[in-house]
Amino acid sequence: MATPPRANTTLSEQAKALAEALGADVDAAKALKRLQAVGVADLWQVPLYLPSRFLDAREPISRFFGLTASDREEVLIGHYAGDFRTRWHAGRRGGRHSPQAQGSLVDTHGMRIKFSLFGDARSFQKALEEAGEQVALAGTLNQVGAHVYLNNPVLLDPNVLGRVVPHYPGKARVLSLAMARRVIPALLPQAIPACAAKLRADARTLVDESALRQLLARPHGTLEDLLWEAHLPTSPAAGERAQWSLERLSALLTVGELRQLQHEHPPVRQQLHIDEWRDLLTRTPFQLTDEQRSAVAQLVRRFGGEMTSSTLINADVGMGKSIVYQLATAAGVRAGARAAVLLPNERLAVQAHEEISRLFPEWGATLVTGKSGVRDVADARWLIGTTAMLFRDVGRLDICVVDEQHRFSVDQRRALSQDGTHLVEISATPIPRTQALLLYGKLDVIRLTQRHSPQDIRTQIVERAGASRMVDRLHQIIDQGGRVLIVCPRREEDEEDEGGSLPSVARVAEKWEWLFPGLVRSLHGESDPDDVEVAFADLASGHAQILVATTVVEVGLNIRNLRAVVIVNAERFGLSQLHQLRGRLAREGGSGECFLYLPQPVGIDAATRLQALVATSDGFVLADHDMRIRGIGDISAMGERQHGSAGSLLMNRVVPMSTFLDVLEILGAS
Repeated sequence: MATPPRANTTLSEQAKALAEALGADVDAAKALKRLQAVGVADLWQVPLYLPSRFLDAREPISRFFGLTASDREEVLIGHYAGDFRTRWHAGRRGGRHSPQAQGSLVDTHGMRIKFSLFGDARSFQKALEEAGEQVALAGTLNQVGAHVYLNNPVLLDPNVLGRVVPHYPGKARVLSLAMARRVIPALLPQAIPACAAKLRADARTLVDESALRQLLARPHGTLEDLLWEAHLPTSPAAGERAQWSLERLSALLTVGELRQLQHEHPPVRQQLHIDEWRDLLTRTPFQLTDEQRSAVAQLVRRFGGEMTSSTLINADVGMGKSIVYQLATAAGVRAGARAAVLLPNERLAVQAHEEISRLFPEWGATLVTGKSGVRDVADARWLIGTTAMLFRDVGRLDICVVDEQHRFSVDQRRALSQDGTHLVEISATPIPRTQALLLYGKLDVIRLTQRHSPQDIRTQIVERAGASRMVDRLHQIIDQGGRVLIVCPRREEDEEDEGGSLPSVARVAEKWEWLFPGLVRSLHGESDPDDVEVAFADLASGHAQILVATTVVEVGLNIRNLRAVVIVNAERFGLSQLHQLRGRLAREGGSGECFLYLPQPVGIDAATRLQALVATSDGFVLADHDMRIRGIGDISAMGERQHGSAGSLLMNRVVPMSTFLDVLEILGAS
């Protein structure tokens, strides 16, 4: 057992001594390089990779009599009996054999308790045999009949006995749990002072020391103490309190970054002299609403301004987002601008290129996809394409439009735009990062709320008990000539590691073909383009009425007279995907029904997300709900995470939106 700390040592000194013992003989440079795989780029960031839980080894169990099963992780110390052996068991369904290792510990009274673990245990056996007479194992106690076993034991460093042990999340084949427990403490003595200095400097630009202490609920101690306690606390409860304070500090620094973005001045650019655009309205296939005309006028004004603009066009499917950006961009191109439109897949890019070429043929729109073969695009006036454009020299652009922004990373969305490029992003459900920027005025938003044709879309959650009623309703819709879309989470039966629990396109299509012979078609992301065309032609002609597909239909694929969408295992999809899939319904107006089918019970988080979809069809409201559930993400200019931890402070921790809002309230923000 570790030597008890001296009475006159501080808690930070005790934690530092333990960190040095745990990280003994670790090469600091190699350790930092290893942590790069989990997102830690610099030494000061190491303390921000927090333990996911704590093991309480303050009172290890040394007497085994009377032990019973327990869900809590326990620490046992005793003498290794030297009886380690491995048995091989046949896998499920006659698959590969799997090893199970067993051994036992003996306490000072001769009481024996067995331990067992699955998988390759050779390294564990070697460490166990080299550990000496007394060893400490951590694991959960499981009871089979009268016998109690220690399951999946972990061999502990003797230095942690009598202390609280951090458990860091690892990464398969890169950073094991045992390795993380060594390399992170090894770096903490040097990393914590650097981290504390940076956090202190950043926080002081926002609040004074008194306000910071109030916000963190820590009237005493330093930031160094807080960081030590978040990793090597005196009790699990103390570690959780410290991490709670760090979440609030993370939220504070995110507020500061958002406020800084709010007051940034956009780059100055040479003005586009756009004299008129209303004459272009004669080319549109339908009469624009007043709201759409106003949206075009707003974009044109921004394109003609001295400052570079960033705009989000937010509107649900079928509200005319495309015609708004197309008219405004056409006015810009006519005034001498160079423009590009980025779309998430080739089918959408081809469709957009055809529409723009038909409406505005004189400006020679150029299609750029992986299959188009177009290489020299530096002189093209108007580019329409997929991410293939990111691998071409497109030259300097005046206008960049990103359609379906949630389908692209920040880097992809910004790759085509430069300091003087007007950026227009299109989305029905803005990603949480964008939603946060909208709240703080970094982005201008144009919302479209009026439809050309009235719609009545009803959404309901259907559990297994209600499946027969749902099928009866789908029968009625099909008998009335409507089309039905069934979305599956998987393409094939052998995908991933889900066994047969998730229905595939092939399995679902087979069931519906039995009910409606000849009326079912299926497709997925790997379908041959000719098969896709045939399937949609059959749906249009009425030779087919049911399409079974993966999320390939999420955007861009329109089915006339689509009256029902069934999303199988709806809990497997995000809000944005669900909203887009529902948006396929009744594009030409009229009624539609969206069934969120849940064959198995779901957790409270998934249920809350699905209830939000039932409650509203407003993509902006859903985006706000999504932000509150998932956090706002990395809001830095080069942010790569679209959601998750607040800002880029905590490396492996989602900061709850409630914490973010609480900090805003404390700071007096609205």
